[in-house]
Amino acid sequence: MEESIFFNKGNAISSNVDLKSLYETAQIEKYRGTNEKFVIVQKNRDGEYILFNKTDFDQLTDREEYQIVEHI
Repeated sequence: MEESIFFNKGNAISSNVDLKSLYETAQIEKYRGTNEKFVIVQKNRDGEYILFNKTDFDQLTDREEYQIVEHI
């Protein structure tokens, strides 16, 4: 029996190794009428890109593990 466990990294909206797909996700979130600001970061250890709500990213305690790619 296979079991899948999903883990959301610090309230991340999405994560992917493809930066283009995160830009598309951010555009979809903005299209939904969200007035939130977003930030795309790259994890220093494995290069994974993660899309965060700016407020949620600012509240992370381990922000030094990430490099900001772009504010959206």
